[in-house]
Amino acid sequence: MKARLTLVSASPRRQQLLERLKVPFDVAPSNVHERWIGNSPEGVAKDNAERKVLASEFFGKPGRVLLGADTIIHHNGQILGKPAGKESARRMLERLSGWRHDVITGFCLMSFSKSGRVERFYSDAVVSKVLFQELPRKKIRKYLLTDEWRGKAGAYAIQGEAGKFVLDISGDYDNVVGLPISRLQESIGTHFSDYKLL
Repeated sequence: MKARLTLVSASPRRQQLLERLKVPFDVAPSNVHERWIGNSPEGVAKDNAERKVLASEFFGKPGRVLLGADTIIHHNGQILGKPAGKESARRMLERLSGWRHDVITGFCLMSFSKSGRVERFYSDAVVSKVLFQELPRKKIRKYLLTDEWRGKAGAYAIQGEAGKFVLDISGDYDNVVGLPISRLQESIGTHFSDYKLL
């Protein structure tokens, strides 16, 4: 069965990670507002990923395997998504300062029959734990000037300047960047093995 893998995300970091699979793919972002409330952090991340797929212009189109993903931060019982502005980002970084937090990326894979019905569906979430050093206010203010925090869960991008904040990572580093590529590859091989991705 021939199909085209389509990433429904505008994230450049997810595109770079996906390139490592050596599988051709398209990029066709969908526009949805993420939600930060649910029964569990993993469930929230998976639900957001699925909602991105459901909103895709290619939803229901045969010959496509749609991939949605969403990354959230979970700390002390609270889910942190993308900051609404600089003040929101400052509060998030102050909250994470000196603490270990969970970085959760949920992803969803979906394909369709010739009649447009969902033929194959799989979703999963991967959790990595990140420990931040104590962040003085001066360091936070300096980081906020970089604008790296914009559009990033928890107001930071580990692959950028915020990597200097990290004392320890337990789990998949790629997951913290935005896509658990090893788990994704395993999932495609297990649940979409009869698809020839072109």
